[in-house]
Amino acid sequence: MKNNSAYFRPALFAGLILSIINFAPGLNLVNCFCCAGLLFGGVLAVLFYRMDLPEGQTIMNIDGFYLGLWTGIFAAGFETVLNITIGPLIADVKFRMLENLMKRMLGGMQIPPDIMSQLSQAIAAAKRPALLDTLVSFFMIVVVYSIFTIFGALLTSAFIQKQRAKQD
Repeated sequence: MKNNSAYFRPALFAGLILSIINFAPGLNLVNCFCCAGLLFGGVLAVLFYRMDLPEGQTIMNIDGFYLGLWTGIFAAGFETVLNITIGPLIADVKFRMLENLMKRMLGGMQIPPDIMSQLSQAIAAAKRPALLDTLVSFFMIVVVYSIFTIFGALLTSAFIQKQRAKQD
């Protein structure tokens, strides 16, 4: 069995990139396309790991699983830190972007006041995150991110194995 610490560095870098993608206003919309940003995090982890492999050694599915798992955990941790530190500062920017997006989707129609009220409450809550909300959010993010990054990493490792088999 391989040492799990070999997965940490690639997963750490991929998790950092993934958390920035998911946190950045506007850039986070990439996940509207079948969680593409999360899948991309798993792909990055496998590619970073593959760069560190010695010549002749191939990546296995179990490697993809562990890389995806650790990437999801690291990304959730990084994103939680970003949400606590920078999140309150950019909450208004995210609100305005969401409001403009909704107006465009509605074709200039008025956004119902109930929806605007709920959005305002959500933004106010984001400006002062509570400890319990942060912990619950972290654990939910760990689960969701890990599922999708594992899937992306497994697909990438299977693709690499198939390409390797064609070469042999």
